[in-house]
Amino acid sequence: MGCLRNSMSEQLTQIDSLLVNDQVDSAITCLKNIPLENLETNADSAYYYILMAESRYRLEGPDSTDNSTNYSISYYKGTSDHGKLARAYYYRGVNAYNSSDPKIGILLIKQAEEQAEKTDNLLLKHKIYESLSYYNGKEFEEELSLFYSKKALQIAKQIEDKNRQAIALLYMASSYSSFGNKDSLALCVNECLPLADYLTEKQKAYLYTRMGELYEKSDPEIAKKYLVKALEIIPLSHTYLTLSNLYISEDSLINAHYIWEKALRMSGKSKVKTDILKAMRLQSINQENYQQANALADSIILRLQNYYETKEQEKIAEIQARFDKEAAERDIKEQVMGWGLALLVVVVVIISWLSYRNYKGMKAKKELAETKVQLEAYTRKAEELEKSDRTNIKEIGELHKKINELTHRHSGILAKGKELFEAIEAGSTTVRWSKDDFINYLEYYKLKDLPFVNEMETEYNHLSPKYIFFAALEHDGKTDEDIQRIMGISESPLRSTRSRINSKRL
Repeated sequence: MGCLRNSMSEQLTQIDSLLVNDQVDSAITCLKNIPLENLETNADSAYYYILMAESRYRLEGPDSTDNSTNYSISYYKGTSDHGKLARAYYYRGVNAYNSSDPKIGILLIKQAEEQAEKTDNLLLKHKIYESLSYYNGKEFEEELSLFYSKKALQIAKQIEDKNRQAIALLYMASSYSSFGNKDSLALCVNECLPLADYLTEKQKAYLYTRMGELYEKSDPEIAKKYLVKALEIIPLSHTYLTLSNLYISEDSLINAHYIWEKALRMSGKSKVKTDILKAMRLQSINQENYQQANALADSIILRLQNYYETKEQEKIAEIQARFDKEAAERDIKEQVMGWGLALLVVVVVIISWLSYRNYKGMKAKKELAETKVQLEAYTRKAEELEKSDRTNIKEIGELHKKINELTHRHSGILAKGKELFEAIEAGSTTVRWSKDDFINYLEYYKLKDLPFVNEMETEYNHLSPKYIFFAALEHDGKTDEDIQRIMGISESPLRSTRSRINSKRL
């Protein structure tokens, strides 16, 4: 082959060009025809391993056992070739993500992002942004997924790549769907639909599911056609959930239960399954089957507890935020050496803004915030002890005991909230409630309608738990007389509360 008749450096550059032009089969054939003993320099070896990792990944998908790019990373760390270092980090990261610990993969891809930002390679940056959007979506870090999909879309439009635009819009639509933001979802779907021919069949299934969501209320029959079309391509739990909602609205309970059972039998730990259990519980309540409703509520609490425990262990968003902060601090040191203290002040402001961006929207109530801080402190201390002094078994054991107690406390909040919610539904009042009771009620109410609570917390300026509770009662269709009885207030305070809530809308 022509790629084997030049010097090794030239051969590798030609193979790289094949990959840029999507000639992956030809690239890997050339690579396999290169005897390893011909890689006489460290530079050639480092370049070779990057090209082989990329070729295999693009042909066969992730390989969690492939550590070949570790050599490339070690080599390029000592050079100024940020592009190749970014590629080495990236392919090591996407392979590592599919191993037993996704945190390592995410961190490696973040390191790739840091290096790529120092280049003008738009395709490389897009690849990294798209992957960070996808993996954050898989970890249910939707704000981060949306952030990176917007960056990927910006580059895709800049290079006029329809396929990359369609995928970025699809990822954005997924995030807006999880937020319950139908207006933004509609904008993304409508922009993506003319680009559908650039999507794979599986990606089209996701697009059809979002179309079904959009038409769910306005035209159920069209919605159903899109959802069925999506399921003909691939079974997706979210598609099943949306379709079951349509069947419930038609009082077709047999079809709804059939769909629910199919979705719950699917493998994976999808959050959508929790939504399906919530829908089943609501239907049980409507049928006055309270025993089954309580059993389903217990299943929801257990699934949610497991989910929060997993998130507490993985801390995917916190890991990325910490990396961003550390990366920014590294930038500060470099800039201070060249530009002085004036630039230091500017970068510190940027760091503060980045930290705020990553943590905005994560508004926890007082008790939950204190619990989270304590959990993080105990977990960090336990990890430090386990690394530095494994002989101190007693102190490590005490720390793990405290961690378990705090996790159990969060579970207790949900259980207390369930009790309060059911008491209100049974005719009780809030006359003797404390502020903590309102917080506990709202934590459980998120099981019933998370998008509504998120909207009240993000689109209004610092509403108290009591005000959000008032809004939730209205949202559930309670009359003014019902609200007055439940909260023990007269007509005048009711009007005043409603006015104050409206005045706090951002």
